[in-house]
Order: sequence, then C-alpha cells, then structure tokens
Amino acid sequence: MLKIILLWYKTVAAKAAKEVLTPNFEDIEIKAILKGYWLRYNLLKRVIKKEPTFGGTLMVHLAAMSTAFYQELTQRGISNAKTTKYFYDIAWKVYKIMGKLSWNITRLKYQSNAKRLKYATELFRAFPFSSPSYKWENILQPDSSVCFNCTKCPVAEYFETKGLSEFCVNTWCALDFPLAEMWNAKLERTNSIAGGAKLCDFKWKPNN
Repeated sequence: MLKIILLWYKTVAAKAAKEVLTPNFEDIEIKAILKGYWLRYNLLKRVIKKEPTFGGTLMVHLAAMSTAFYQELTQRGISNAKTTKYFYDIAWKVYKIMGKLSWNITRLKYQSNAKRLKYATELFRAFPFSSPSYKWENILQPDSSVCFNCTKCPVAEYFETKGLSEFCVNTWCALDFPLAEMWNAKLERTNSIAGGAKLCDFKWKPNN
C-alpha cells in the first residue's frame, strides 16, 4: 500500500512540478530535476525508520521526498528562498487534493460549517497524521473554534535531522493556513515544533 500511495504522489507531484517550474526552466531541465530528485529520495528512504502507524511512515517518506527536492534544486545553484517557494507552490497543489477530499466527505455527514470543520480536522488526525506517530491534545473551547496541540511530529523530527527545520516551517507548516481557508475557516498558530517550540498549537475558527 505504501508503494502505491508513494507512486501516486510521485505522479501527482511530477505534474505539479512541471506546472510550477515551466515558467523558469526548460523542459529538458525539468526532466533532469525530477529524475535527480527521485534518485536522491531512493537513497534517503533506505534509512527511514518505520513509524508506529502507516500514516506516520507515509508522512516521513513524503518529508524525505521534500528533502530530496530541496537538495536537488539547491545543488543546482538555486537559492534557498527560490527553492522554498517552488516547493511550497508544488506541495500546495498536492495538499489541496487531500484537503478537498476531506472537506467533501464532511458534507456527507454535516451541513454546519463549524461541525464540518471539526470533522475535517478529526479526519486528518485519523489519517495520515495519526497517533501515536503524532501526539495530540484536544483543548476545549467555549465557542465553535476547534483547538488542539500537536506535541509530537515525526515530520518535524525528520527535517531537523537534515538541518531543514526552517524549510519545514515555510512549507509543510505554512500549508495549514491555505488549507484552513479551503475549509472556510481561519487558522491561528503561534508555535510549531519545527520552529523550535515544544508543541504546535492549532486554533481553527469557522467563518460562519
């Protein structure tokens, strides 16, 4: 199953990468980048440790793919800032597919935007951000906001081992904010594990 999902991700990510990179790279160079990134990932994946959950293992593999892409572009002389922007744009094209799927599923059970938001975050924490690979603490709220803390993130841990915590903050972590907009909400977060904090605090506020 892991190989099937990673193959799907490779295919979708390759399409997204071509769309994002085409304005600034020739087709032959894009093909070389994608080939190089995949070769790098195949090396990185050899030492990935299996997580307690399938979702956790999948996320660490995607973090390794992200690392491989970063390494491939920066080794080609592309700046950290440009590499980060390219990856953010590519990753969002993939992440929003997951976000739309979860949001559409919530419509089958609830009509209220607040209830749909709560359910959507529960779906994501059930898979792929599942415990105990990830550790979550629910925070009760007096209103319709959905609040919880993440006290363990294997992706943040992986990027730290590669010296790419800042890259993680500006890509993986940053993608949660447009995801909230897709879910008709606003996300507030003051800390992240990748940013050096002990936890990531999430507060999702439904727009209506």
